[in-house]
Amino acid sequence: MLGGTSLFGGRGVVLGTLIGALIIGVFRNGLILMGVSSIYQVLVTGVLVILAVAADQLSRKGAP
Repeated sequence: MLGGTSLFGGRGVVLGTLIGALIIGVFRNGLILMGVSSIYQVLVTGVLVILAVAADQLSRKGAP
């Protein structure tokens, strides 16, 4: 997922997890600065996480 830590096991790095949290934080802050409603902020953040999980799954299917 974001930052290199997978929901499905494996190894993650603390620095990668911190970078993933930073990405989410910067993204949410940008939405706040643009004046996006809080409901849509949660929606967009959820879509971002779902896309990260989907990308992780697709990369796992392609790797032997």
